[in-house]
Amino acid sequence: MSSTKYRRLNGAARLLRTLTRNRMALIGLVLLIGSVFVAVAAPLLTPYDPKSSIVAGARAAPGWMRSFPDGYYLSGDVTAVEDPLFNSPQAVQAWTLNASSTAVSNTIVSYSPGVSSSNRTSKGSLQVNYGGTSAGSVTLFKTFNYPYNGPPDSFIASMSVLASGASTLNPVNVKIFINRIGDQSFNLWDQNVTESGVWLAPQPALDSRVTQLQQHLHVGSTTFGPAQVIFSAIQEYSYGVQLTFSGPAKINLDNTQLLLLGTAFGVMGTDNQGADLFTQLLYGARISLFVGLLSAAIGIGLGLIIGLIAGFIGGIGDEVLMRFTDMMLVIPTLPLLLVLITVLGTSLINIIIIIGFLGWMGFARIVRSQVLTLKERPFVEAAKAVGAGRWRIISRHVFPNIVSLTYVNLALTVPAAILTESALEFLGLGDPSVVSWGNMFQHAEISGSLSIWWWVLPPGIAIALVSLSFVLIGYALDEIFNPRLRVRR
Repeated sequence: MSSTKYRRLNGAARLLRTLTRNRMALIGLVLLIGSVFVAVAAPLLTPYDPKSSIVAGARAAPGWMRSFPDGYYLSGDVTAVEDPLFNSPQAVQAWTLNASSTAVSNTIVSYSPGVSSSNRTSKGSLQVNYGGTSAGSVTLFKTFNYPYNGPPDSFIASMSVLASGASTLNPVNVKIFINRIGDQSFNLWDQNVTESGVWLAPQPALDSRVTQLQQHLHVGSTTFGPAQVIFSAIQEYSYGVQLTFSGPAKINLDNTQLLLLGTAFGVMGTDNQGADLFTQLLYGARISLFVGLLSAAIGIGLGLIIGLIAGFIGGIGDEVLMRFTDMMLVIPTLPLLLVLITVLGTSLINIIIIIGFLGWMGFARIVRSQVLTLKERPFVEAAKAVGAGRWRIISRHVFPNIVSLTYVNLALTVPAAILTESALEFLGLGDPSVVSWGNMFQHAEISGSLSIWWWVLPPGIAIALVSLSFVLIGYALDEIFNPRLRVRR
């Protein structure tokens, strides 16, 4: 290892030791390391996708609220079928067969692996082979318990059907139902299958939020939805299908699931689509830190280059660069930011570049003023006397003496960049394809959910803590590099 690299590593180690001895810096480092860990380890800390995973009902409360009296009627998720895709033969045993003695004698229920059709291939399925020459009806159902005092927010049912031997003259009637045992049965889908060799699924989807299903169940005009009407009490339910054969035919069933989406979930509940807010909070750290660090680096880099050139060269170059800096300083930042985002687009890269481009002016003036004093120092005059070039003097003698300013201002600029990105997201000018803390605010605002504190407060606290970490580190660096502050404290 060369002596230069060794000196740099040794200097970095001394700086780190000095930072850890400073109380403000230590707190800031702990907060920053925690934020970086959350951002990097987000896929390990949560199993869900921040946007596409629907984990519970819309605007579900945090799951821990069920422990309080006000959460008595909150419900959790219920999954009726453990293995809806029939990944193993044991999945068939979870379904109960009910039919008349004549139909049972003509029916064989078995497990069928790898069933292919013209539109897809199933890993496994439940196969019902009916060999009777006359009409017969069989029912397959899965019993489950609903354990909550309050109803679910909604439910989603699914079932795929593949017929063999069915035709217009030999149809198979498929009726999907939810049965409140001992009380009432609700038919979700009732259709004759006359096409063979194609996997069919109910259309529209068997989602209690879909208007067609509400109308089919005759609850669309009431103040309660299908989920509230069907699952109104703690008791046993069954989910199943009734197959009515006109003659010999075979039916394969796959993707047989009933998911009840509760009104309480996880640490922070869900958004207006039913996505996990805690997952969004974890993944939001990635975008906020990425935008803050990269845009701050762009701004500090521009300010450093312009300040060095203006301060060292002087003359007409200094005048032009400083007048351009003054012009940029007097332009209102927020209106200009909004115009540029609107014109250039709301992609994440555009946001980073624009925030960085509008954040260099103040630092450029600081660097220039420092360079104006440094270039009159004896060591710079000595370098000129031995024939050192202008760029060598800047890189070897001037820049090392202002690098401390770069560290301090970089740390203090990151919070402003994070807050700017969050403000743009809140105004609807952020990248809709990413999840950030500002994006969480924007979704809460457009859905009229700003009063839901468990949705709004955590990302606000996260922004405050990350910003505080950089501010504390910045002030600590200023204290370390500034001898007057070090003496006074």
